[in-house]
Amino acid sequence: MDELFEIISRMAPEEALSKITTVAGRLLADLDGTARERFLMNLIGQSEGDKVSGMVHL
Repeated sequence: MDELFEIISRMAPEEALSKITTVAGRLLADLDGTARERFLMNLIGQSEGDKVSGMVHL
């Protein structure tokens, strides 16, 4: 995990997010619906603040 973080931290933020999005998309495609839903709910649960107002900015 530290190696991945080190690689990503050397990239510009926009490039890092683009690469992370690509990898996450490939990994999520390999999961069944239940595992994918659990991952997304955990990801949402880790965000701070009001989830409804955060969605407004998307």
